[in-house]
Amino acid sequence: MLPSFTLTQLTAGAPGIESALTVGVLDGVHLGHQALLGRLRDEARKRALSPGVVTLHPHPLTVLRPETRPSYLTTLEDRIELMRQAGADWVIPLTFTSEVSEITAEDLATTFYEHLRMRLMVLGPDASFGRGAPKDTAARMQALGAQLGFEVIQVEPLMHDHERYSSTAVRKALAAGDMERVTSLLGRSYRLGGPVVRGFERGRTIGFPTANISVAADRALPALGVYASRAHVLGRDLPGATNIGTRPTFDAGHVSVETHLMDFKGDIYGERMEIDIVHRIRAETAFASVDELIAQIGRDVEAARELLR
Repeated sequence: MLPSFTLTQLTAGAPGIESALTVGVLDGVHLGHQALLGRLRDEARKRALSPGVVTLHPHPLTVLRPETRPSYLTTLEDRIELMRQAGADWVIPLTFTSEVSEITAEDLATTFYEHLRMRLMVLGPDASFGRGAPKDTAARMQALGAQLGFEVIQVEPLMHDHERYSSTAVRKALAAGDMERVTSLLGRSYRLGGPVVRGFERGRTIGFPTANISVAADRALPALGVYASRAHVLGRDLPGATNIGTRPTFDAGHVSVETHLMDFKGDIYGERMEIDIVHRIRAETAFASVDELIAQIGRDVEAARELLR
């Protein structure tokens, strides 16, 4: 039996007509997820159904293994928008709690059938949900579908360079600073965003002012270093050189995300800025002097300009 709050979430987002759906976290909405959602959309259209997603948030690991701290490739808001772009007409975020973790796959699917009028379930190659996340979820859904009256389709895995598209593969590439591979897995550049906040303003004093953004603590970050980037703020697209690091030459503090915006002057404090991380120029380095740092930043900016050109 679903908790009343969970049932309210589902019914509030119900499409109102018969539906086709998939269920999962789908963090990152990488090309494998996009293929799944494209198949969902196409199969739904064949049957005159409304395609949608029930996405679990927060990540089940936060409940099942509270000692871990999962990092997200997208914010929930961005994930929903990306899923819509990939083929979903509607998305329902389902709050994952300890109570939800005890619900069986059959009870969840029955609720989808009754309250979302699900007539088709499209599953990813490793789909597993419900109590214990059983590996035979697809077979159990097919048995339940035959009983209740809904179809089940399980898609084949999508491969990339002999590796399956997965959020794990994206995180691995991010941790290595391999932004080209991240882009090839996502089908787009990796994006970070947040309000522009005041930092130590040291960049301004050495001739390279930066815009610092406040990024949520649970976002996955690329390996520390300097990156060619594209910034989006105030309706403008600007080339940039982004430093993700602890400023070891000065104070080696907390990790910050700060971008030198090329060919731009203006006050953007408080504005939201999105940054597409395109290419890693170098790893984070501690310099023996501020003059060495200034010289290297100059080279970094020129390298970023050339890469973005």
